[in-house]
Amino acid sequence: MTVARKSTARGRTGDAGAVAARLRAADAGDVRAVAGLAAAAAVCLLAAVRVARNVPLGNAPPGLGAVHAVAAPAAVFVPAVAAVAVGVTAGNERALLPLVAAGVFAALAAVGPGLVAGVAAGVLPVSAALVAAPVLATERRRAIRRYRPAPTAALAVGGLAVAATALSLGTTIGPFDPGVRSLGTAAALGALAVAPFAVRASAGALAAGVVTAAAVAAGMLAAPFAAGAAVLTVGAAVDPGIALAAAGVGGGVAVVAEGLRRRSAPAIAAGLLLLGAGVPATVPRALAAVLGLHLLVVAAGSPAVGTANGGEAA
Repeated sequence: MTVARKSTARGRTGDAGAVAARLRAADAGDVRAVAGLAAAAAVCLLAAVRVARNVPLGNAPPGLGAVHAVAAPAAVFVPAVAAVAVGVTAGNERALLPLVAAGVFAALAAVGPGLVAGVAAGVLPVSAALVAAPVLATERRRAIRRYRPAPTAALAVGGLAVAATALSLGTTIGPFDPGVRSLGTAAALGALAVAPFAVRASAGALAAGVVTAAAVAAGMLAAPFAAGAAVLTVGAAVDPGIALAAAGVGGGVAVVAEGLRRRSAPAIAAGLLLLGAGVPATVPRALAAVLGLHLLVVAAGSPAVGTANGGEAA
């Protein structure tokens, strides 16, 4: 009996070890693709619900409240799990710490007391900075050594995304004056507008972005009050201006279009996450922005994060 029990215990231990080994051996590119697209789907679902809820009174689709009750927590917990999974399997300490911290604290902020949300608001800008720091250092050296559009754009996207997260969260939860919120809006939309150049978008992808930007500008000119309410509700953008709002949306669409052209899951997920997050003025939006920034860095092929393992499908 004792021998049998020891054998059974060894078998269970061996099974657990085999599962752990499989998790450690999981291809980072596959995890990044599945987790990124799942997070993007959750964030975009909530954005779509916000759009539907913003239609004139009486015209909203039936059952929207029930969908929102599912979409709102999903937009927090799915990206949180995705960030942790991508960080753990990245095989890179520069991605592990910020992504796991962002995912864990954002999830805790959704279920914990208000104090946890304040802590998360302090953690997420740091996570964004840590995600962008290797890229900022690497691309700054490449841009200074010899001007190249893609490294310079990646440098701009990283810096603007970090500034947008810090300024926006610092206004809504932190100590900043409400007037700073417009600076966070400008930084977030500016990062989106420059993002296609960081991933070296093709002419076709840029054309899709330009057409989208023109449509957004036309819509905002035709119905400025409704458009302003939609931009605030869906994107959390405060007084962005027509040109900047159109350029931001067009840039996000161009990144998604380029991802579809390359069949690159990181680029598709990055564009959708950054579009769905809008201005990172809340913890869930900031989490989506941090994960989207990491995936954009991967899609851009930065040597600072090591994208050889399934990061980019050309």
